[in-house]
Amino acid sequence: MTDPDALTPPAVDPAVYDEEYFRTCCGDADAWEQRRDVDGIYAYALELLGVDASTTLVDLGSGRGELVVAALKRGAPRAIGVEYSPDAVRLAHDTASAHDLDDRAEFREGDIRATGLDPAIADRAAMLDVVEHLTGPELADALVEARRLLRPGGRILVHTMPNRLIYDATYRWLRRLWPRGRRWPADPRNEFEHAMHVGELSARQLEAALVTAGFADVDVRHGELVYFAFVPSRIAQRLLGALDRVPALRRLTRANLLATATRPA
Repeated sequence: MTDPDALTPPAVDPAVYDEEYFRTCCGDADAWEQRRDVDGIYAYALELLGVDASTTLVDLGSGRGELVVAALKRGAPRAIGVEYSPDAVRLAHDTASAHDLDDRAEFREGDIRATGLDPAIADRAAMLDVVEHLTGPELADALVEARRLLRPGGRILVHTMPNRLIYDATYRWLRRLWPRGRRWPADPRNEFEHAMHVGELSARQLEAALVTAGFADVDVRHGELVYFAFVPSRIAQRLLGALDRVPALRRLTRANLLATATRPA
């Protein structure tokens, strides 16, 4: 087990992920702000993981705590969130309180590369919208830690956005070939992505990271999110929408990635 005190400082300082970020920009912030919602993608994630009344879950990079709370509401006997932003941990406690789960939801402020949790503590692990915020070495360490936390046969779910190909391949080529496309920004990423996204991956890169960390049964797929707002031309956006109807091209049009893998028995 890695000693948390031996870790190098994270590439993105925890202070960047402040309360304003989690209240306005992270996930479905409006739904959380209005009603501390834990449905939507969190319910879908639990369905994919097969979380039930016998499942212990560890959520690595737990943010506002929605997945932990959703797991407990689904019947999980134990759910633990690990998050290095102190502001997020405070908001996670707000989420648990709103659902009368203060006494059961567990949130730890710490680094997901070295959580300090006991080995083989969990049946399921999740990393939702965390990968893109980690450098390659940080992701490698975090996945090894996730594997350590899982019991043999336990499963992890990873969700990340963006699939880096939509920017580094699709946008780049469209900008080069589109009439007056050279007038578009050279890099379509917004200010938050520039500040926080230090590890965007393609499907192949995510698969390789999971395999290298020692996971088996690795399945990486492109999600359902079609996102073209970063393309300045509406006509070009419609063209990309048409291309998305061709399954073989979806690796260039789908914005998110979903991966599942298991810790070998």
